[in-house]
Amino acid sequence: MPKSFSCLCLALLLCAASATGAQPPKKRKLVKPGPKAKEELVKTEPKTREDILRTVDRPVPKEGLLARLLSAITIDTPNGPIIPFPVVDSSKDLGPSFGMMPVIAIKDRKNGDLKSVIVPSASYNENLRTTFTYRHYIFPDEKRYFILRASRSERVERELMSYYYTPSVFSSGFRLSLEAKHWVTGKPSFYGFGINSGRGNKANYALQMTGAEIILDVPLGKELFINLNTSDYVKRIQKGPVGNGRLGELFPAAYAGAVDRDRFLTNRVSLVYDNTDHPYLPKVGTYASASVLYSNKKLGSGFEYRTYAFQLKNYFNHRKRGRFVTAVHYLLQFQRGDVLPFYAMPQLGESTGLRMAGDGRFTDRGKFVFNIEERITLSKTPFLKFISETEIAPFLDVGTVFGRVSDLRARDLKYGPGISARLVIRPQLVATVDLAYGSEGTNAIIKIGYPF
Repeated sequence: MPKSFSCLCLALLLCAASATGAQPPKKRKLVKPGPKAKEELVKTEPKTREDILRTVDRPVPKEGLLARLLSAITIDTPNGPIIPFPVVDSSKDLGPSFGMMPVIAIKDRKNGDLKSVIVPSASYNENLRTTFTYRHYIFPDEKRYFILRASRSERVERELMSYYYTPSVFSSGFRLSLEAKHWVTGKPSFYGFGINSGRGNKANYALQMTGAEIILDVPLGKELFINLNTSDYVKRIQKGPVGNGRLGELFPAAYAGAVDRDRFLTNRVSLVYDNTDHPYLPKVGTYASASVLYSNKKLGSGFEYRTYAFQLKNYFNHRKRGRFVTAVHYLLQFQRGDVLPFYAMPQLGESTGLRMAGDGRFTDRGKFVFNIEERITLSKTPFLKFISETEIAPFLDVGTVFGRVSDLRARDLKYGPGISARLVIRPQLVATVDLAYGSEGTNAIIKIGYPF
């Protein structure tokens, strides 16, 4: 059974034992007014989003187990704290890895706020050998966001990536994100097409992609947008780091259609409704979108096809206190037109909606995904204004793939329950440890970001 251990996970799980002291006080019954009547009266329930968010930002406890643990391993510097996290994880795709990942917080000396986080790491994996990674997260303000990342493994994997997001272009209300990257990953595998593909046919490969993407949200109203996405990537597959089966021998037709370099110049138009409170760490609101992506050979793409997608995400605050957030996600996606290389088709797996399975586990021309999790804030800690919340989230992933929408059947659904432990790092980051189980076995994931 795959296992995942890290100082990050340990701190979260130990924190659960002391979470009671961090909970908000229970509601008292009303009493007759007396000399101290104002101290006995119960505050009314928050009714607006602003009230909810103020409740979420309630005062933190003076001390907690997590704060004491982090204080013990933290190196204080004039620019901010350095927290050296050892990282050990195991996945069904690449096997066990171990290494060190210091988290370096850089504060603004004028007001003490967090302005950037640097996260370098060095790790070892039997298949990838030694991997060095540099991550730099920059926060000009509460909403804008920069990411710079570079990574290199002894075998196969490479990455150079830059990303920028702003919710207001020149104070216009237009939301813009830009990304450019060269990326080679050796993590995914191909098992064949359809929901009934066998685990025994697993064939690891490396996917290489180089290009850029621009996304612009044009406001139609206060919470309604037109989303315009243009991306231009050159992609191909090559030999992967895991010798568990040669793709060319197990799936010669699929291999022949994927080994050559192909250009994917695509444009996507989406109608988006978004009244969530934060682009990366939502606690309240709804996000809904309907989109069509089209690729045209006349515009320079190597394929002629369309991809339709319908998505809904909802974040509901239990009793409007902010401590219990029910997060729900639906996705229906399908393609029409040319048959694409298997890596460019809808996939269902670890990073695509079904956390119990490896990346690329199920592949076909369409997929359906339903995810639900209960995000429970265990505690808040005043630790140098750096790590602000700890969270635990039991979840259920449900999904399937299909050749045509008319082939979608309830009996083909795959179920993957599990639990997540998280550190929420304001203003923009969340570190996640996911443990999932189902018909594909057990999977452990350590990553940055919410799954949805």
